Amino acid sequence: VTNVSAVNSGGEAAVALIAEADLVTTAVGPQILAKIAGTIAKGLVLRHQQGNVQPLNIIACENMVRGTSQLKQHVFAALPQDEQAWVEQHVGFVDS
Repeated sequence: VTNVSAVNSGGEAAVALIAEADLVTTAVGPQILAKIAGTIAKGLVLRHQQGNVQPLNIIACENMVRGTSQLKQHVFAALPQDEQAWVEQHVGFVDS
């Protein structure tokens, strides 16, 4: 397997990788999704600031129904309001 990175969700490395990635997946457990949403939101803001308009898909690989939809709600709660339209246009939240 190549071109895959695993990072701690609380670090600046995760923020930087989200700004550059074309796919983000999680496997942290349903109760932790709210805790990682802030890091994802920061990465999406940085992605926008850097002018990265390549599509990004986010998939929560959790043992739950509609986990990515729940993650999206947490991410949008952490996003500045002026970033939300950009994220809606450029980021897919795909339930698995």
